[in-house]
Amino acid sequence: MEHPAAEELLSVRGLAKRYAGGRGIGDVSLTVRAGAITGFIGVNGAGKSTTLNCILGLARPDAGEIALFGGPASFSARARIGFLPEERGIAPRERARDAIAFHARLKGVRGREAWRRADELLERVGLADRRRARIGELSKGNAQRVQLLCALAHQPRLLILDEPFTGLDPISQAEVQSLFAEHRARGGALLFSTHSMAVAERLCDEVAILAGGRTVFEGSLASATEKAANGAFVTAPHAAPIAAVAEALGGRAEPLGAQIGEAVRWRVTLPAAVSHVALMRAMAEREIAIFGFEPMKADLEGAFWSLAGERMAA
Repeated sequence: MEHPAAEELLSVRGLAKRYAGGRGIGDVSLTVRAGAITGFIGVNGAGKSTTLNCILGLARPDAGEIALFGGPASFSARARIGFLPEERGIAPRERARDAIAFHARLKGVRGREAWRRADELLERVGLADRRRARIGELSKGNAQRVQLLCALAHQPRLLILDEPFTGLDPISQAEVQSLFAEHRARGGALLFSTHSMAVAERLCDEVAILAGGRTVFEGSLASATEKAANGAFVTAPHAAPIAAVAEALGGRAEPLGAQIGEAVRWRVTLPAAVSHVALMRAMAEREIAIFGFEPMKADLEGAFWSLAGERMAA
């Protein structure tokens, strides 16, 4: 669901930031619109954290442009962002209610209103009876929820969340998703990074896919899934001629990760007219032992491997 005017709350174009040793990002672009949930997807090392640091002003980019709420990415504009970092950082002796009110006041909310919002948010996620509990006394999931409430306390228009569902049980995830729905219904927007294709597919309207420090796709979830390749993921003995079988069918095969014991997992892509059944038949004709065989699906994970696979293998 998009805001009627499709207002851009965040626009990143051609962002680059290099570190010693060649790490960093080279060409990242993404857009987050009001009323939308945008998934920021990539493997570890793809450049997600570097990008978020540049957006939040924690790192200075070498090139590119960042616009917030239709204007420059200034200090005052960044104050309108709610941020949940991947590394959780609330002091373990701090009390839940105090932490939320403190973060609200940091963003300009006056004292009494800050406490009111803290109580309201804790009630909203079923933690009202733990308002006086210290963070170190809470379960990992409840501590995670408190930190998320800290990001929401000043009622930001844009939420940027780094792996927000880590450590949450299914009930807690449902409560958090409900908070997200309320936030977007008020015209807010979310950008969240995740490794979970299933979570992104369930929640997102838009996705930005990173590989090798570059955006390889930016657009709607529906458009992304259309990019899914035809083929299968095959686990077979390391000496098996999987590449030769794929080439004989007009496709290609590439190993995914390192060899595990005697087995290697392959990503085999095939022409649209060749089914995964034909691949299985060709492997059987060569008497190749198959430890695992998973046809590619026309979903976000399939699209991810299609769009990002070659750059990750490079």
